[in-house]
Amino acid sequence: MNNYKVLFYLRILKSILTTFVDSFLVLYFLELSDSNILPLGIYKLVAMTFVFGTIFCVRNIAKSKHRVNLMRIGICLDFVYFLTILLLREKVVDYIYLVGALYGLEEGFYFSVYNMFESDGITNEERAKFTGTYTSVKSILAMIFPILMGSYIFTSGFLSAVIVVLVIVAVRIILSFQFKDNNLPTGDKTNFGEYLKIVNQNRKVRQLYKREIYAGLTYSEGAFASIVTIYIIKIFSNSVSLGIFTSVFSVVTCLLGIGFAKFMKPENYSRNIKIATVFTVLSLFAMITNCNLFTVILFNFLQTISKELTSLINAYNSFSLANVQALKKEYKVEYFVGMEFFLYIGRFISQSLFILMALTRKHQYYDNCICHVSDFIRTKFCRIQRRNAFTNRKTTGF
Repeated sequence: MNNYKVLFYLRILKSILTTFVDSFLVLYFLELSDSNILPLGIYKLVAMTFVFGTIFCVRNIAKSKHRVNLMRIGICLDFVYFLTILLLREKVVDYIYLVGALYGLEEGFYFSVYNMFESDGITNEERAKFTGTYTSVKSILAMIFPILMGSYIFTSGFLSAVIVVLVIVAVRIILSFQFKDNNLPTGDKTNFGEYLKIVNQNRKVRQLYKREIYAGLTYSEGAFASIVTIYIIKIFSNSVSLGIFTSVFSVVTCLLGIGFAKFMKPENYSRNIKIATVFTVLSLFAMITNCNLFTVILFNFLQTISKELTSLINAYNSFSLANVQALKKEYKVEYFVGMEFFLYIGRFISQSLFILMALTRKHQYYDNCICHVSDFIRTKFCRIQRRNAFTNRKTTGF
């Protein structure tokens, strides 16, 4: 199996696990903590701190001939992470720091080298095709996986589903040994002093790092993504409904992936992100002004487009930029460590605000919004019931 296929399969399987963590694990945490969002905020903050800390600590190993082992360690830690959740069961909230640290170590070891492998293994000419195809396949799986997993959790319990996840992790461990590392860096130690000189002369790198702060504040493990997930969970309150809702919105992601690979031109990337962001912000204000089922679904539809479009374009730009002549051989590790640093700044600010919101109970509007949506659903349901009862009386005489 060539590296292209190995990277593709690794990324697909990783996306399935990400869907599980972002949706069903959040639902599990909220159920165990009686909807208290504080443990979720602590978990995320600890995890993201360990992600950047791990990547920074292993930066020199990421330049050595043994660097592929960092990816394998990350995947093995993924196995340990889910196994720990399975063993802790209902006590997982009591060990939130341990669980967060394990998740952070897993992500840190894995992404300390994976981004470089994908940057090296996929040429800039085939990157749009790779990214678009990956997004489309990921979306198709995301249509199926949440429904199946949601139904399985509903009937068998969350912990039974973790066993399925462990099997997926085991497949990733096997795949990692199929990868052949053919593009070792020329140096054996990072040199941030020289790298900063390159950054000061390269406006594209500086712009990319600014966008990473925004990504950390919002979608990339940011609190905004958690809040959106909580909204969805509160409205679609069980795992089956959550799975169906997640799957429906995966259709949007699939179409975006196809459009990105076939039709979207690099010169239009910036304009498309701005348009998607404007519509998302407008729908957010609409939801805040008049929170009902329609505005919540509209917002989630538009923010899905905005999120996926931003992720697609950022991934394309970041991996392509890593292959410019000034960075390709000598400073790729420094480049990706810099990306993680600015991501962490955004994530730290975002999760700190999320924890502050939990401590000061400023999320009461969110609860009110959920009540309004619940009332809206209940009212519509009652009207349908009354209409059906009236129809039955006309037909049967009872």
